Amino acid sequence: MPVRLLALCALLLLAPLSAHAQGFSLPRAELQISNDCQDCPDMVTLPTGLRMSQHHVTKAQFAVFAKDVGFKRNGWGCAWNYPNIKQTDEDPAVCISYDDALAYIAWLSARAGQTYRLPTADEYREAAGTGAPTNYWWGEDIGENRANCLGCKSPFDGNGTSPVGSFTPNAYGIDDAVGNAWQWTSDCDGTNCQRHALIGGSWSSPPADLRLSKLIFNDNPVPFYTYGLRVVADEAP
Repeated sequence: MPVRLLALCALLLLAPLSAHAQGFSLPRAELQISNDCQDCPDMVTLPTGLRMSQHHVTKAQFAVFAKDVGFKRNGWGCAWNYPNIKQTDEDPAVCISYDDALAYIAWLSARAGQTYRLPTADEYREAAGTGAPTNYWWGEDIGENRANCLGCKSPFDGNGTSPVGSFTPNAYGIDDAVGNAWQWTSDCDGTNCQRHALIGGSWSSPPADLRLSKLIFNDNPVPFYTYGLRVVADEAP
């Protein structure tokens, strides 16, 4: 399906004063947002050419997949539609296992005629950190109301997820670059890849977990109410 350009070459100037005070300026990017199909995530083209979903995959987007394929998880754990936290349709889909993420991505790829995948940890670091030499893309300190975490000084702290786009995006146009929900990556632990890495921290994480140097690992079938996903695509269809 042809790419529908929602915004092209809109100049994004988002470097905060705190970043300039620490001796660097965040990069300025021409924001290109595309959408490959109805109900597909909005995709941001990064300076490397990689396309990454602008937001976490939302509960509403995951619901389209679940209804279309009759998705039900076998086994234990929380469910995306009953995550035990208060959510809107525009909050990140959580209680997502690595296996669930792959099932969603396979469906999305078929729906859009476009191959999607999970990002590597390094790809996510580049997209979320924008090359800033600090703990967070906006500076060394967690600051106030920059993200959703336990100690981020936002209205959502410790209460659950927040609607995507509730905070200022980074200089590449990525919303919730850290916090809100941990992101599954394609990086795995061990020889049989039965455990995969998550990055970015969540609404119940301390600020240190939002640093992009931090990875956690869990078994592929394990969901949790802080685990979500984004997708990447190497090329436009």
